[in-house]
Amino acid sequence: MKAQVSSCLAAALIGLASVSAHAASTRPDLLGSPVTVESAGRAIVLNDGTRYINVQYGETVRFDVNGKHFAVKFNGIRGAFDLNDLAPAGVLDHTIRAYVSPSSLDERGL
Repeated sequence: MKAQVSSCLAAALIGLASVSAHAASTRPDLLGSPVTVESAGRAIVLNDGTRYINVQYGETVRFDVNGKHFAVKFNGIRGAFDLNDLAPAGVLDHTIRAYVSPSSLDERGL
């Protein structure tokens, strides 16, 4: 009976973790904040060969894509997620992973 309860508990925790991860990938407010392109401190050009980008927590970055522009302040989660979740609809035509590393701007600690 104990093994069965442990298995059920483990399955429930795994399910909860996957729901939590899915929620983070679908809630842009947990990832970062859209901002004006003028407020960006750095620009990154994205093209067909771009598969990932590296940024730091707290950094504000302008993205240039085929004559279109958008900017993001990375003030959400640290880790990896699809930049497509923050890009305006129709701007990106393939998946680009954003890797957000910790920085001194992150009050939550490392």
